[in-house]
Amino acid sequence: MSLLFACLTLRALTTGALAAAPNVTVDVTLPPQAQQAGLNEAQLEDALANAIGQELHTVDLSEYMNQMANANVLSAKGIGVDYGSDMQRFAVGGGFGTAVNGAGFAFTAGDQLPETGFALQVGVMAGLNLGAFSPPESALRRFRLYVNGMTATTQREPFTATFLNYGGHLQIQVVKGGEKKDGVRWGGLDLTSGYEFSSYSLDLQKSYPISAEGLTWAANGGINLRAAAQSIPMELSTNLHIFVVTAFLGAGADYNLSGDATATINVSGPIDFEYQGQTSEVGYAAAGVSQTGTAAELTPRVFAGAQVDVFMVKVYGQLNVTLDHSVGGHVGLRVVL
Repeated sequence: MSLLFACLTLRALTTGALAAAPNVTVDVTLPPQAQQAGLNEAQLEDALANAIGQELHTVDLSEYMNQMANANVLSAKGIGVDYGSDMQRFAVGGGFGTAVNGAGFAFTAGDQLPETGFALQVGVMAGLNLGAFSPPESALRRFRLYVNGMTATTQREPFTATFLNYGGHLQIQVVKGGEKKDGVRWGGLDLTSGYEFSSYSLDLQKSYPISAEGLTWAANGGINLRAAAQSIPMELSTNLHIFVVTAFLGAGADYNLSGDATATINVSGPIDFEYQGQTSEVGYAAAGVSQTGTAAELTPRVFAGAQVDVFMVKVYGQLNVTLDHSVGGHVGLRVVL
């Protein structure tokens, strides 16, 4: 090339072509036959840099991190609390949930990095009715204590995902439910609050290919996305039992003591070019950036769900929706006495 455009950010200041893809450098030298055919190296560099910016979300990394932070806050909501069962003694169970922010009801993590804010959690829980060994008329029967927690690492190609959640909740039945009549029973009105911690991270473990205009960049290095949050929920909920099916719904808000997400991207690798049936290495690209986003301090939300009651076994699903465009859902199983 007559001029080496090593830093595309600098070129963006003069051409405007790549103002949205900072901290990306691409250097391409085409084979002589491709140059003779009139292919423009600078245009190919621009195309690949834009593709890298889109795939790695450097186009608007700050907003992307805000989305990750908000999704993580919602991802564990409800996994550690039972809204649909009239627990009189004990409960144990577990659930799996995901949440997204900025994508509506599209529960997808994308083929590479998540397309928008995304988090998942898996948790186990246990519950105790504080009046478990008291007479049925005891006021202690209205108080239920729940604890939950779990951590694990899973492989989600081409990334390794790690999640952690733990918390405790106190649920108070502020309005007692009615008696069961003709297979139908209103479960009363419950107030739930507590403390929740959740974190979710993605780490690149192998090659991350990105292609544009015949160029393929095989990136290697470190991509880490990590979101963590501490929140205090305050919820009102109710439920309705109809034979072996229970529907529940509620509303509340989460006060987030902390909630942030950080991206650290430092990847580089060779560029291959396919031309006239042949592939050759024609250059090198690198991307390096660090960015932090934050979750909303207060997150109002509503939730609803349904469960099937098979004696002591409860199989349930729950949907959570917030006013900050986060949507979450989880399914699980509990044994309740």
